[in-house]
Amino acid sequence: MSKHTFAGREAGGYRLSRRQFLITTGAAIAAAACSTQVGQQSPSGAAVPAGTVNLSAWTIGPDAPSYYRRDNLVSAADLLNKKLGGQTQVHVDATFESGGQWGDYLQKFTLAAEAKTSPDIILAGHENLAPWVGPSYVIPLDDLIKKFQSEGGLKDVIPTLWDAMKLKGKTYGVPQDTEARPMYYRKDLLAKMGWSKDKIDGLPDAVKKGDFAWPDLVATAKEAISKGIVGPGMGWYSRTSKGADIYMFYYQNGGVMQDDATGKLVVVKDALQKHYQVHADAVRNDKIMTQAIYGMDGKIFDQTVMDGKVLFFNAGTWKWKDWQTTYKIVDQVLWDNVGFMLIPAAQKGGKPVTVSHPLAYAVTSNAKYPELAFRLIANATTPELNSKHSVTSAHLAILSTQKDDPTYKQDKFLLATQYMLDYTRFIPNHAKFGIYDDVLYRFLGAVEQGQVTPAQAVDSAVKEIQSQVGDEIIVK
Repeated sequence: MSKHTFAGREAGGYRLSRRQFLITTGAAIAAAACSTQVGQQSPSGAAVPAGTVNLSAWTIGPDAPSYYRRDNLVSAADLLNKKLGGQTQVHVDATFESGGQWGDYLQKFTLAAEAKTSPDIILAGHENLAPWVGPSYVIPLDDLIKKFQSEGGLKDVIPTLWDAMKLKGKTYGVPQDTEARPMYYRKDLLAKMGWSKDKIDGLPDAVKKGDFAWPDLVATAKEAISKGIVGPGMGWYSRTSKGADIYMFYYQNGGVMQDDATGKLVVVKDALQKHYQVHADAVRNDKIMTQAIYGMDGKIFDQTVMDGKVLFFNAGTWKWKDWQTTYKIVDQVLWDNVGFMLIPAAQKGGKPVTVSHPLAYAVTSNAKYPELAFRLIANATTPELNSKHSVTSAHLAILSTQKDDPTYKQDKFLLATQYMLDYTRFIPNHAKFGIYDDVLYRFLGAVEQGQVTPAQAVDSAVKEIQSQVGDEIIVK
């Protein structure tokens, strides 16, 4: 039977279904009856036995509704075992962590990889793969992708998502899901400000066309505060912690994070200063955002925005389901009161933006049978299985074929946000991105707290990054 980690899951009510229990247990018992003998060769040279092969996988939410990251691997074992024709039977020992922290999960994997005790398959953010390539914790997948391109839905993965899986021309992950990071807004508060229903409903298109730009959002937030519709500092809530969302405002102002030709990290000083200025103005000058936003507890953020106290706020698409699951907000109540749009362009007529953070399955160097581990991933990458994950956790399609999947088609939120991938950017896949990320976010906090000006923050941040990553940074 598959192993499951239920940390933080009980409140959400997610349990292994009786059907899944019987399927996975039955497969394991049937497989155990087979004798083990030498069969086909894997790419690593290890013989694939003609009996039971136990594959292990670690996955994480940390949002509770993302449990299909684990369950789809369990289901994929049945699909793979049918293709193996009975000679080899795969049994999956998979875990799912929710309610925890990414940092703890990544450290656990790093320690296991060093000790040669890591699982066969690891789920992580696409940018987490780069630090694992140097010490060979994960393996390149290009030969396996080529060999098994017709397996599962690999050939239907949205091409830009493959780009996010690459490092120096080699592919190290298979996309598991993706999302967008919208600017959410309270329809009920805009209505109190005198906006008509047509104007409120038309806001996403106005942003898409560049008719409603960042200065318009700031002006609207200031008006809401001046009229007492929201309290001081509650016109806009940005992300409260380090993460991909932060860089939407760097991209909004013409930023580049990685050089296509060399793979090196990039800082565009003018764009970085404008990015810092957006936040300095919001907190210190226009006062549409509270100074307490930096490091605010995520639960306080969620409860405040769900209580209708903030006009504009940033969060991922997956929060749509999390707000329902964790905060018990009825779906129709969300639709009635909350809208979502791209991050408005810096100026009228410009192009709006969002950021996506694809998660990926990777095969570790500790995998004894990497070919079987990869084939399990491929068979978990189907419209049917991915759409179950998408609608349960509010993550966007990774396969072009999901648009025709009946499960995906019935979810109006996913259909309404899928277009955002046409405007999306990614954070870099670089081994030293963690340093870059730490420095830029720390100086963002210093700007918001009034400790430095945006110009001072840029100069100090660039010097610090240069001293720590050397010639792996390009400054423009």
